[in-house]
Amino acid sequence: MSTDWHNAKLDPADYAMMEYAEKLSVLPSAIIEDDIEALRGHGFTDKEVLSVNLAAAYRNYIVRVADGLGVELAKDYAYPVEVLEAFGVNPAELKTTIYGDRQTALKDYKQQSSSLSHESGAQESTSGEICWLGTAPDDSNNIVRAIDEASPIENLAKAIAIRPDALRVTLQYGQLLGMGGSGLGPRLEAIIGLAVAATQWSPYMGVHHAHALLGAGGTPEEVESLVQNPSKGTLGGGELQVARYCEKLTRLPRAMARSDVDELREQGFGDRDILTIALSASFENFLGCVASGLGVKLEDQGFDDAAVLPFKLTSGLQPEVAERA
Repeated sequence: MSTDWHNAKLDPADYAMMEYAEKLSVLPSAIIEDDIEALRGHGFTDKEVLSVNLAAAYRNYIVRVADGLGVELAKDYAYPVEVLEAFGVNPAELKTTIYGDRQTALKDYKQQSSSLSHESGAQESTSGEICWLGTAPDDSNNIVRAIDEASPIENLAKAIAIRPDALRVTLQYGQLLGMGGSGLGPRLEAIIGLAVAATQWSPYMGVHHAHALLGAGGTPEEVESLVQNPSKGTLGGGELQVARYCEKLTRLPRAMARSDVDELREQGFGDRDILTIALSASFENFLGCVASGLGVKLEDQGFDDAAVLPFKLTSGLQPEVAERA
């Protein structure tokens, strides 16, 4: 499994689950409704599909937290050699650092980031439903209140609500990193979210963050430039460095290096702020995977055209499935 799960002797249901998780991790914008139907065809209920989605999205989150902060492996734990080698770790490095200067990874990142493009626009439900899953959330006051608190991402909350426990935890954590709870300010919160959504190509999350950036004093030109290229936008100083950090962490987390954190420090960010930036960007990756992986439909709530158009959405808020360079 650790070297190549494709060759593992999995039963058909587990293989389908791994295919979905891999696709969601590698290119979430490529997930289509047929991927959900494939899981249903192997006997997964909608609640189980949601659980698979959340589990895969969480792994995308925690990997980015670790790589974005350079978290080392435990020095005194006996990791199997084959597992270490599967992830390119020399066992001898455990006594020093598995990260080092990351020169090879940095070179690899430059090569991949220059060639990566979004093969298609993320798809969403076109059936009139808010997502590809059946949504029958608990109608208790607690769940209704939680969905109301999730505004404006109401449809995403409703999609998760068939797991009320997951909805509560997601909203509680999200309020620590967004909605003014991060301590970074609403403008920088929006920049982090938009940089991640543009890199992932998650129109659902992207439109919400573009709308928030405009509400925090951002300009249509700033939104457009962040969507087109988060690492080379019209922002300046610390904001541009944060966007670059988020873009790299989203695109290729294993290429993160100490220098990425040092560059944030050079812009005046303290360790608490850097931790919050890393957690926020990682959490936005989680939310983007959930939204794209479930086909969550954008709410029809009068978004500013400057927030919608950069994501190639029509006036009916339906995404065009077109190649994006």
